Amino acid sequence: CFEIMSFIARFFGLEKANDKIFQLSKTLTILLPIVSATISLSTTFFMIFIAEWAGGGDYISGLGMMGILIVIQMVIQTLLDYPTGALGDYLGQRYILASSFLSFSVAFFMVSFINSVTPFWFVIAIYMMMGFGQSQLSGAFNAWFDNNYRAAMPGDEDRKAYGVFWGKVGMMFQVVATLSLIPGSILAAILGRAWVFQVQAILCVVIAIIVLRVIKDFPEVREARQGKPSMSEYTDILKEGVSFLFTDKYVTYIILGGCLVMSVGMVWSELILFPMYFSYLISDVAVSSFRTALFVPGIVQTERSGVWSQKFEPKKWIPRFRLLQGTGFVFYMAFAAIMFFFPPASVGVEMLMLTIPYTQIVIMQLPVTSILPVLLMTITFIATGIFGGFAEILTQRELLDVIPNKIRNSMYSLSPTIGILFAMPLIALFGWLIPAAGFPITMTLCAIVTLIGAAMIAKGLRFPKPLANDIPQPTETQETLEKEAAAE
Repeated sequence: CFEIMSFIARFFGLEKANDKIFQLSKTLTILLPIVSATISLSTTFFMIFIAEWAGGGDYISGLGMMGILIVIQMVIQTLLDYPTGALGDYLGQRYILASSFLSFSVAFFMVSFINSVTPFWFVIAIYMMMGFGQSQLSGAFNAWFDNNYRAAMPGDEDRKAYGVFWGKVGMMFQVVATLSLIPGSILAAILGRAWVFQVQAILCVVIAIIVLRVIKDFPEVREARQGKPSMSEYTDILKEGVSFLFTDKYVTYIILGGCLVMSVGMVWSELILFPMYFSYLISDVAVSSFRTALFVPGIVQTERSGVWSQKFEPKKWIPRFRLLQGTGFVFYMAFAAIMFFFPPASVGVEMLMLTIPYTQIVIMQLPVTSILPVLLMTITFIATGIFGGFAEILTQRELLDVIPNKIRNSMYSLSPTIGILFAMPLIALFGWLIPAAGFPITMTLCAIVTLIGAAMIAKGLRFPKPLANDIPQPTETQETLEKEAAAE
């Protein structure tokens, strides 16, 4: 048992961790893969499923309507993201997370009933429910872990062990997500997409129950919420979070610049990614197979990002990694060039097909003319994949001791809220622009916006780093006593 615990400690970079950190890490590393599997089952075809409904069977024609639906979801998330984040600081993250997954459960169950005669208001209700669930989920897991980590492990110098741990957790999340893609698409091909959505609805209820049982704070973190919370305390948290964003230029430029980069990533994932995939790869299973192939090197990159990021100085390298990362300036310019010089093939060209032996289930199907652009896309994904992990972990290390625990969930929710505010006009514009002008122009504009965001982050990092003083650092005597107690 000791050898197993020692191996786990080395793997997650927690050799110097105490029992509290082991408990915290165990909870997160068990729960997040379950969440990953549940969310990933239908990611390949969810957006296309709705776009085909909106376009009467043609998902490209449905992109304009998709832009409207996504903006509706984002409006709901924007309105509720920060208040529910503050509510997490006010009550604790477990209740917010449980409510989030119950909301997702309702949304997935409703999606399973969509067909050609489904009214528009029904789909709007689904996207409103998804926005409500996402508003509660954003930042909650990170806030819970970071609050307890700060309280239980103050001796992590420069938060390097913290960065290694999150790199390993990200790898686990991605491994499970990758392993879920093809099974989800095969189940959809055999039993229908609606069946997969219903399975997700059930799993979300299970996750909500697990969250209520295992997401708990350490005593010192609970004590920070003194007495029974009052409404005045809640409103104070709301005010403090917004004011904190503008109290220091270091915080202002880093967070706003990151939100601008994040907003373009939302355009990519919500509007561009899957229509682009399906235009080259045709079927659900083919897209899932391609994504799985891309995720395999991504898993290694995610795990290594936590370890290798220790070698980089954050102030120098965060802006550079934002330019080089997937969904960064270089990434968008590369995809704009690929789709300009190698546009998707028209209907009727020669097809290359690979099926599961003794079945008619297609694993990979693409036009012969798509082989080269798909290869170039693969190279682009792999070449830029690791830099986003570096940027995220270095940024987390920078902000961990800058944001006070009292408003951490609020700030972690405020960032995606601002990102959504930036993304909504972009999604509305690009939802119209893609059918009218094409993908290359759209992705060139995405690259320009990302460049502006990286420049803002670089400017913010030039200012002195402000440190929160809400948790006192242990004295040398306290540290000695803790070590002696651990030895005994």
